[in-house]
Amino acid sequence: MDAALQIDHQAIDVLQSPNGEPGVVVRALLSVGGTAPSANARAPLALSFVLDRSGSMEFDKIEAAKMATSRALERLHPDDVVSVVIFDHIVECLAAPARRAQQAGLMANLQAIDARGGTNLSGGWLRGRQDMQAAQGMIGDLAGSSRRILLLTDGHANAGITEPATLIELARLARAQGITTTTIGIGEGYDDALLRAMADAGGGNAWYIEHPDQSHDVLAAEIGDLLSVSAQGVTVSLDLHEAVQILVTHSDWPTHLSAAGRVHFDLGDLYAAEPKPLLVELFVPASKLEALSAASTPLATLTVQANVMTSSGSVEFRTLHLPIASTLEGQQLVVPEIEHAVLLARTAKAREAAARYQREGDAGSAERVMREATSALESSPLASDIKYSMPLLEEVEDIRQMAELYSDGTFSERDAKYQMQRSYNTRRGKQRSDEVLRRTGPDA
Repeated sequence: MDAALQIDHQAIDVLQSPNGEPGVVVRALLSVGGTAPSANARAPLALSFVLDRSGSMEFDKIEAAKMATSRALERLHPDDVVSVVIFDHIVECLAAPARRAQQAGLMANLQAIDARGGTNLSGGWLRGRQDMQAAQGMIGDLAGSSRRILLLTDGHANAGITEPATLIELARLARAQGITTTTIGIGEGYDDALLRAMADAGGGNAWYIEHPDQSHDVLAAEIGDLLSVSAQGVTVSLDLHEAVQILVTHSDWPTHLSAAGRVHFDLGDLYAAEPKPLLVELFVPASKLEALSAASTPLATLTVQANVMTSSGSVEFRTLHLPIASTLEGQQLVVPEIEHAVLLARTAKAREAAARYQREGDAGSAERVMREATSALESSPLASDIKYSMPLLEEVEDIRQMAELYSDGTFSERDAKYQMQRSYNTRRGKQRSDEVLRRTGPDA
């Protein structure tokens, strides 16, 4: 595991200040990366595919889910442990947890699934948890082993446990037992807030499948992540000097406060192909600058902790301490990579705001937010920087298309889900996931 920290700063006046006093904004961009152990050193996986087969999944959705699951199964090692659970208003075990090499008839059984009935989401997930509890005895306590539930659904929970807070707490409790949860929503009808919250509590990923033919790419990316885990349980603690306060947290990780001036961020598992970012803005009042400079005291300290996979296949608990130190003297300092990350983070928040306006029936405000986001990107000095101009242009074109949808009144719930997922991807450093989700044309 390695961590890179970049810092810049700029003075702000009383109108921009959070407390009416001029001061300095310090922006810190942390990137946590790692290298996956060799295939020979990888511990076995235990996976439970929990598939919605309710009536709304009929036709292309159920076929895409079956095909994507089949292809995901083909990527697993013969020693990996797999179960498959299917649910409508009834929960069935299509394949009890067993080594992949021992499940000769699974593919044929999977293809025979049809769509029917209601959506007992909790029942399906609970059976997946039960299977992963049983899998513990099969994979043992090998260092770096993973047990994960992959929940794919297109609907709201309307049978069994339907209270969101209870479902989220169940995912949190399972994670404490070493069982993580990834959620995959497909189409317009599912509850995206619930599935994201379950994934956050469960330490996994949240995915949105807009079109059934994206199912394969999503499951392939999820399995690819699990096959390249370089660290587990990554957390970052931010300890602030008493004179410093958080102005903005751009990254959207689950957080909690443990003491005055200390914030913990839960980054989950670290994948080799996907560094985890943390982007924050801190405020230092002008009246405190001289004292801080004289004391040579860090403005804050970031502490990264994780269980890191080694090249030999063992796991080591490691801690990195990274001081956020700056003299805060002279003219403002702007680091292009930080500025780019801030621009994208602000655009992500604009997408969330537009989605909320849309769901409230206020298309005019949704369009306005998208137009303002477009202007901010186009007016940035980075728009003419060869390193950043292309990704910014792609972002501009996408949000401009969203603005046109709001202007024309041709939007649907899938657009709100698209906006929320694009925001989630950006604020979690999952831009690779945008390649799966990206719309390629006006009729996409």
